[in-house]
Amino acid sequence: MPLSILIADDHQLVRKGLQMVVKEVLGFSTIVEFAETGREVIGKITAQEFDLLITDLNMPETNELALIPDILRIRPKLKILVVTMKPDKVFAARFLREGAFGYVNKTEPDEVLAEAIHVVSQGRRYISRSQNEIFSNALIGNVTNTPFDKLSKREFEVALLLLKGYGALEVANTLSISASTASSFRCRVFDKLEIKNLLELNHLAQTYQIDADFEGE
Repeated sequence: MPLSILIADDHQLVRKGLQMVVKEVLGFSTIVEFAETGREVIGKITAQEFDLLITDLNMPETNELALIPDILRIRPKLKILVVTMKPDKVFAARFLREGAFGYVNKTEPDEVLAEAIHVVSQGRRYISRSQNEIFSNALIGNVTNTPFDKLSKREFEVALLLLKGYGALEVANTLSISASTASSFRCRVFDKLEIKNLLELNHLAQTYQIDADFEGE
């Protein structure tokens, strides 16, 4: 029975490119479907079962930090491979902890993507050589790779919203929390990152190649 794969990305050329690699790796009989938004991903995986989801994080109608947990609540056994432009040092460990089987940056060569698809399709975790070095250095040296590693999941989510220019009320509405709680999280983010204002937050984000392109639901 052929494998069923869902590819999620809001760029048609990327979807078609991923489809080509998938069929070369898993066979031309592989059934491939597409999604362009986080909402569409949720709808499709709710309606039917897939063997593998290959997904970007930055898509319309997508809360990128909630996407993987939301998917796994619906399909706990679904294998997920994240393919994105977001920097490994900041995002890879977070999404692997959330349950992704692999994380590939779009700047990696096709061979890396092909290997990741092959490994994850077999139900095994994929860690690239560059990620292995990042994780090993952090483990052996007992240090964080970036200052953003100090933030909890919620604090990191608040930091991304602040980078979009959201104020405390907008953060509160987006995350369904009170304005005072949002302000408290903002203070925690600044304290942990050892910064004093949004200008310093933006500078720190640029240093670690974090774009202010976080999409809320």
